Amino acid sequence: MYPTTTRTRLGDSPYVRKVYELPSSLENRIPTFEKTLDVYFDAHFEEIISEWQLLTDHDLHDLESRLDTVTREITALYTQKSDLEKRAEALKKELEKLEGSP
Repeated sequence: MYPTTTRTRLGDSPYVRKVYELPSSLENRIPTFEKTLDVYFDAHFEEIISEWQLLTDHDLHDLESRLDTVTREITALYTQKSDLEKRAEALKKELEKLEGSP
């Protein structure tokens, strides 16, 4: 018969543990372009946003809020314009009546 070993016995071995940990250990030690970019962006995040004039979520929400306010004001102005046009038309008719009467 073949000798049997249980998985826990192999997992307890420091050598086996080192072999299993080797890929992640190598990945952490070897610099990659992606990791370099991440580190750079993390360190210079504020300057990049400012220099490239990028919008943040806060800026976008502020713009949406301002757009809603302007939209409400424009709607109110159109309503007032319509009311003023009606009043102007009524005044014009009254003026025509006054000019027409002897």
